Amino acid sequence: MTSVRTRAAALLLAVAGAFAAPSAFATEPSDAQVDRLIEVMDMRRVLDEMFVQVDTMATQMGERMLGEDATPAQRTVMGDAMKQQNASLRRLMSWENMGPIYRRIYRRLFTADEVDAMIAFYGSETGRGIMRKMPQAMELGMQEMQPLLQAHLAQMQKELEAAKQDAEASPKKD
Repeated sequence: MTSVRTRAAALLLAVAGAFAAPSAFATEPSDAQVDRLIEVMDMRRVLDEMFVQVDTMATQMGERMLGEDATPAQRTVMGDAMKQQNASLRRLMSWENMGPIYRRIYRRLFTADEVDAMIAFYGSETGRGIMRKMPQAMELGMQEMQPLLQAHLAQMQKELEAAKQDAEASPKKD
């Protein structure tokens, strides 16, 4: 009777352990596997295309900030400032900086089997098609979120202005 209970308890612990820590027995992917995944996902191109979209959105945001009545000189100053900001962001988010981060994340998060499965998928025609469309999906997502963010930022600005006025109106303590 105890041997049946012991075996049942051991089986239960083994099953629970498998669900609790699925990666306990999994192999970490190699650098070569992760590099191959990055290659088949064409992550450099995706990052480059993302910058084009960010540049476009930043330019549009700058134009909205200026308003319709802006002078050509104001538009030039804003355009130059946006170009500097975009160049700074591109340097910060360059592949030389982002590649090692992606590698660390993928090695830490995924198992070797999962990386192999992603390589197989993203190396397929369907996977490549999805990755080609990913920048467009991100752009459409940003466009859809823009009105929400603008409304939120306008509300936040009102609330901060009200808080500032409250703070200025309150008696000062020494």
